[in-house]
Amino acid sequence: MTPRRLITIVALAGLAACAKDPVAPGATVYYRIDAPLCSSYIAAVFSIDSVAVGSDTFVVNLAPEHLTSRGFHVSAGAHRIGAQVPGGFVWPDTTLTLAVGDVFTDTLPFYCS
Repeated sequence: MTPRRLITIVALAGLAACAKDPVAPGATVYYRIDAPLCSSYIAAVFSIDSVAVGSDTFVVNLAPEHLTSRGFHVSAGAHRIGAQVPGGFVWPDTTLTLAVGDVFTDTLPFYCS
């Protein structure tokens, strides 16, 4: 292979790599537990449009506290978001419409007795 042909192949590969679409612009959804009377670990599974998208274990009133999930990228538009404790409590779904760049935090109230 000639040096000129090698340079051409490398240049074309570089252009192809740059041409890939980045993540489509959209919005971000977070989940935040609101359980002021708890001192515990609370597992939760999150869903967007009836599809499980992730899980987390919240740490409430214990060190180190962890009350907010990571962000979940969604396309702009209407969505139904929800959460549940595995095998237990189910929070009501929330229906919302998000625009590009919006950030929404779904607050999950939880009562410990």
